[in-house]
Amino acid sequence: MCPDRYRGATEATIGTLVGLNRSKRPNILVSGLAITVESAQVGYLVNELLPGNGDHVTYYANSLEEALSGAIRLVRHTSKLEGSPDPQAWILVFDPSDRLRRYFDPLTEAAETAMVRHVRFVSSSTGAMDALTAEAWAALVVLDADDGAAELMAVAQRREMLRVVAESRALPEPEELARRLVEGDVYVFGENLTDFQVPFGCYTMSPSAYRVWDNPLDAMAQTSTFAANASSLTLVMATLREHGYLSAERDRVLAEIAGSRRLRNDYFRRFANPSAADLMEAFGLDFDFAEAYGARITLRDGDSLLDCALGNGANLRGHNPPDIAAELTGHDETVDYTGRLERLLFELSGFDVTLPAVSGATSVENALYLARMVHPDRPRIVTFRGNFSGKTAATLNVSRYGPQRSASIDGAFEPYYPDVVFIDPFGAGAASRLASVLADRDVGLVWCELIQGMSCQGIPDELLQIVGEHKRESGFLVGVDEVLTGVWRSADTFLLQQSWLPGVADIATIAKPLSDMMIPMAATLTTRAVIEAARHNHAEAVDELRHRYRNNLGAHVAWHALRSVNTEEAQQRRRSERETLRDGLERLAARSPLYESVQGHGTHIRLITNSRHFPFRENGVMGELLGQAFEDLILRRCRVILGRGRFFPPLFPPTGTAEQAVARLESGLDGVTAATVYANLLRNLAGLAAFAARRQFHRLRVRAPIGQRT
Repeated sequence: MCPDRYRGATEATIGTLVGLNRSKRPNILVSGLAITVESAQVGYLVNELLPGNGDHVTYYANSLEEALSGAIRLVRHTSKLEGSPDPQAWILVFDPSDRLRRYFDPLTEAAETAMVRHVRFVSSSTGAMDALTAEAWAALVVLDADDGAAELMAVAQRREMLRVVAESRALPEPEELARRLVEGDVYVFGENLTDFQVPFGCYTMSPSAYRVWDNPLDAMAQTSTFAANASSLTLVMATLREHGYLSAERDRVLAEIAGSRRLRNDYFRRFANPSAADLMEAFGLDFDFAEAYGARITLRDGDSLLDCALGNGANLRGHNPPDIAAELTGHDETVDYTGRLERLLFELSGFDVTLPAVSGATSVENALYLARMVHPDRPRIVTFRGNFSGKTAATLNVSRYGPQRSASIDGAFEPYYPDVVFIDPFGAGAASRLASVLADRDVGLVWCELIQGMSCQGIPDELLQIVGEHKRESGFLVGVDEVLTGVWRSADTFLLQQSWLPGVADIATIAKPLSDMMIPMAATLTTRAVIEAARHNHAEAVDELRHRYRNNLGAHVAWHALRSVNTEEAQQRRRSERETLRDGLERLAARSPLYESVQGHGTHIRLITNSRHFPFRENGVMGELLGQAFEDLILRRCRVILGRGRFFPPLFPPTGTAEQAVARLESGLDGVTAATVYANLLRNLAGLAAFAARRQFHRLRVRAPIGQRT
């Protein structure tokens, strides 16, 4: 069993988090796609750590394993290109510690049938070399390189494989890190960059490795809610400073990035996400943030925006709740906050066991593996089309028919776990199809979102009844993804399943609001009976799940946040704000030619555009362009930030937030017609074309010899 990876929070870490809160620094924003000072700064610094030259692009995650999962997606996608050494995307992992095998293959299954397929783990350099030279591979991954790693990487390079170098050890002095980092195409770091204080991971790609994602669709798809949060990134910079990595020159660059919007955008483009930078800047979404407080975002020019989307569902009480600073100042590492949180979650949800996680995806990974441990002889998972539960290598197995395109080519991330059955919950014959599938004794888990996150449509009651009936007969487990629906978002109960599926679910996942917009925090909830059944088959793997992401500081944040809103006064305010928002949006939909209805439950709602005026598939090119045109129009005219018509305001907002949101929308959209939206779309496209031309001219001018520049 691995020990807890996180160390007790130091006074310096607490001081950093308290300082960010008191300064009202914007923290969790647009799944890491927001152009922020911290993203640009850390992207630049990570590039400076690496051997060789060139601008490497860094994508952020919430743990070493989550970052490595991003690298696996990159390998999978690259393997589908013509000329790949292995189109089947076999990956060889050299890991002397066996840590990665325990994570990606906790049941020690065959690589053809494991949850993450076509990955082979070896623990000796001799075994790695033998395998490397005997078979075709798409990539070689080396964790914590030893003296023989350079030779392995040289062989991999000759065989045209992607080379992934993962470093999980405590950060050494700069000279030692330079010796450890053998030459590769992708570099992966984890919590070592935050001194094992808070969740963090990143994977950094060379220009040639990044080429498959160097386009708007792929670049914008590789995200997660907590990625690139300012808290973790600020602690990365503090850790690098403490270990002697910040020279005077690097400090100067960091200051320039912080002081110049132009430089911030340029460094974000170079080192964080080129396509996201271009799109955000072209559409005027490269916000120059000053502070975030409650439901309000203030820009440096004094303008203010009402934030109903930027946290992507993570917003429990609003940005920078004022009581967090005092609470964290009193943080005591001798207190078992993880135990306190588990007892509180039991009180709220009825699940008596909590498995810590660091994101929605990792909480779902816990759930999927736990179900496989309970029923190792019943490998089948049944889920629904439209379900989305994350983008890691494991969670894509139940998300690959989600609402949005996740890659520019079909099957980019294959192969998937082979025993997942998808039911279209809104298709003809769904009930009979589901009943037939659930009658098979191979079914070990039924997995779903009760309300699908993008559409806000609920799974029909008839299907939920079928699941409950067959569970009683067959004994499979039922797991519910409550990452979006939970924590009072969709019902007056803590979890939606307590209202819609009482007594049926065995496992639930929660994440976003547990962060309280402070640091990544998530959890998998289950029962002691499930844990004991899993332990009977895989005791060490269960212990690993219980300890892998145990973080006392994150548990403290979540425990305090939930306790602070679990009062009658706060709940009444939540209900009042919810009703005001719903009534106002229905009034708007009835009056405006742009919309035809309001869809969803609780505060999990969205405005549905008028299909007569906008008859385009949502994840198609025209649908995406119009979605962006809507968001831009609402932002400019109403000063409200939405997410494709979806509302993610604080679940417990300051009084009057909903009324203000509705008033801004009603006033700003008064007189706006479908023609206005299409005109705005044309304006955006023209602006994007002009921006692209300016960017190309700038690149050519910068690359030209000095005497030829004009």
